[in-house]
Formats: sequence, C-alpha cells, structure tokens
Amino acid sequence: MPAMRSATPTARWCSRGRTWLLAWLVCGTAAAASAQSDAGAAETVAQPRIDVDNVVVQVAEDDSAAGRDLVAAKPADPVAAGEQLLKSNISEFGARSLQTAEAHLDLANAQREAKQFDKAAESYLAAVDVYRSVDGPFTPLAIGPLTSLGDNYHEAEDDANAITAYSEARTVSRRAYGLHNTQQVELLDRMSRSLLDLNQLSEAEAQQVEALRLVQRAYSPGSDEVLEAIYKYAEWLGDRLFYQLQRDQYARALRMIRQLHGEDDVRQVKPLLGIGNTYREERNPASMGISALEEALNLLQEQPQRDPVATAMALRDIGDWSVAFGKTGYSGTEYQRAWQMLGSAPNGDELRRQWFTGANYVLYEPISPRGLSTDPEALSGHVTVTFDIDTAGNTDKVTLVESDPVGLKDEAVLRHIRRSRFRPVLENGAVIVGKSLAIQVKFRYLPATAADGDDGN
Repeated sequence: MPAMRSATPTARWCSRGRTWLLAWLVCGTAAAASAQSDAGAAETVAQPRIDVDNVVVQVAEDDSAAGRDLVAAKPADPVAAGEQLLKSNISEFGARSLQTAEAHLDLANAQREAKQFDKAAESYLAAVDVYRSVDGPFTPLAIGPLTSLGDNYHEAEDDANAITAYSEARTVSRRAYGLHNTQQVELLDRMSRSLLDLNQLSEAEAQQVEALRLVQRAYSPGSDEVLEAIYKYAEWLGDRLFYQLQRDQYARALRMIRQLHGEDDVRQVKPLLGIGNTYREERNPASMGISALEEALNLLQEQPQRDPVATAMALRDIGDWSVAFGKTGYSGTEYQRAWQMLGSAPNGDELRRQWFTGANYVLYEPISPRGLSTDPEALSGHVTVTFDIDTAGNTDKVTLVESDPVGLKDEAVLRHIRRSRFRPVLENGAVIVGKSLAIQVKFRYLPATAADGDDGN
C-alpha cells in the first residue's frame, strides 16, 4: 500500500495580509532544476488523496510516583519564558547580536509549538534578519531558521509560503556551500512535500529528481550513498503508484551492485525485496515478484553470518505474498520463522509489535475516488471502521463506527476493508485471530458532493 500522510484539518490558516513577511526574503534566484525524470516518468495525474490511519490503543505500563519524579518539569508558559529571554538578551548583548538571534529562534520554536503560527513566522524572520545583519545576506546561519519558517508555514497549511521559505534557504545553501552540495536534499524533500499538498505533482517530482542528481554528482556510481538515493526516489515513485518506474529504479540499483560487487553481494537484498513487493502492491501476481523475494532470502541464508532482521524481513515479505495471492488458506509458516529470527535481534520485540500486531495491509483494494476532490482547499472527511482479521488475512465482522459526512463514503470504505487482505496477527509466535482492529480513512470532498450522498462507489 502506498505510504499515507495524515489528513489536514478542514480549517485553513489564512495567510492573507502576511505575504509581506516573505517578500523581502528573496536575495537571489536559484538556477532552475531540470524536471526530467531519470526514469522517463510521464506527466503525473492528480488523484484524490485517501489517507488511512490505524487507530491504536495503548495501555500505560507504569505510572508510579517514582517514575513521574524522573520527568523534568517544563516551563508553565514556554512562550512567555522565550519572550523574557529575548528581552534579556537584547538588553545584555544588543538587538543585533548572535545571542539575540538565538533568542528570536527559541521564541519562534515555542510559538510554533503553541500553534501561534503568525507570531512564530515573525520571530523566525526576525532571527534571519539579525543573523544577516551580523554575518551578511548569505550567511549559512540563516538556513536553519528559514527551514523552520517553511516548516511553520507547512504546519499552518500555508504551503505556498512554505515553498518560498524553503527556496530561499536553498539559495543561501547554494551560495554558501556550492551549487551542487548535498545539504540541499533535505530542502528539496520539504519542497516536494509542500508541492504535493498544493497538488503540483510534476513540480514535486522535479524536486525528487534533482535531489537524486545531486547525490549522483557528489558520489561515485554504485556507492552506498547513490544506492540509498535511488531507493528513496523509488519509494517516492511507489507512493505515487508508478510501480513500473519504481521497479526500474530498483533494477538499476541491482545492476550497479552486480557490476561493482559481484553476483553474491548481500547488497542485492534491498532492491530484490523492493522489486518483489512492487508486484504485490500493484496487485500483480506475476512470478517475477515471488522469484525476487525468494532470491533475496536465499542470498541472505548463504551468508556466513546471517542478519536476523534482514532475514526476518524477507520471510515476512514472502508470507505477505502468500496471503495476497494464495489460493488456499495460508498457514503462516514464514511469519512464524520471521518471529523466531527476531528473537536474536536487539530491536526484535519492537519489530514484532510493528509487523505482527494491528492492521497491516498486504493487498490493498483501492477506494473509489468518486465524490472526492484533489483541491487543497476542499473539506476533510473520514470514515472509521472496526473489524477482525482471521488467520489467513481475511477480514470479518466489518463494522462502521463513525463517519463525517455521514453516508458520503461509508459503503465504499466498508467494501474496501472487506476486499483488502491483511497480515495475520501473531501472539507469542502463534497465528491468532486479530480482534476489534480499527482503521480510519481520511479524504477530501466538496460540499456539493456531500449533498449528493454515497452511491456505493
């Protein structure tokens, strides 16, 4: 299933009247990055975003007085404390000092934490202004607060201004560290995220391609850094449902590894698992998929020192394939072997919880986009359901818990849960029936759509 991000609130933070805050920032324009994909991706097509969140209930383990005494107390009002520190630093060091700039930055972070986004933006800009007055217009000291300013706008759902802030941070980075420095990658990722929220898919992909090219320029072909950059871009393509292009990137990495390190190198495991899983995520039972997964497992088992986590991951993915495409009920053999392998891993218990509890999709039945919207200003809706998962990964007792707006996508989500397949739940290494699991599906829609109601599509 594509990776999902949490849905944004219905109310949008209004940025009218605040655009001036960024108008003075631009002190140079970055060279235009090439928007052509290495994979030759076609123009992306906007699709309504449907977000799926697992609802998890956790029980506190120990709330003893002794445990509480170990927690450091926070200031009653961090914003007030930040304001006081700022006044103190201005009095002691002057308005144009590094200490004052840092106080502006601390205050901005406190205001952002308190969701005072307007005031936080002003404080971040004040920090940038002071840093520049002390160290020049292209001081690298400005990169941090400019990046935080972009994050502040993004959290306030003002992604147009977020992109402006990130772009200015990138301009400073290029002037300070060179046009091709890899520190820009983090900024490009943030720009891509905001562009997606603005439904500018092609522009978002261009940032990902540029990030990949920066790493390829900085490191030798087939290096670990280049391979990781290829994997990141492949995952991004998969999130956009470009499965064949995603496979092309994994295959490219596989060729690099074999040419430079040989046919037996364990680095092949990651792209092999990536190739296999793209077929399952595409709901394509082609034999190339399971073959890639089995090749990865065989490669791991041939190593003199076996990696328990990597081996368990390969076993888990083969189990997922069996649940997704098996014609008869799956016994869970690979899952149980994976569970046992994790027993010798330092973080094995945590991985057991992540992999084998809750509702983990194995075969994702798409939800009909009918009635939904790609408009970033559209209203937010959701549907919450509960269900059981049997030992073969099928759902049972699918129940509607709550929806808003009522009736808009109720039947579509219920059908989605019934037709999807999930990883069976394990307890102490045994496959059991998962009881009363919950998922909330979030989406965006227009008011006229809600008035029409759900036609079952």
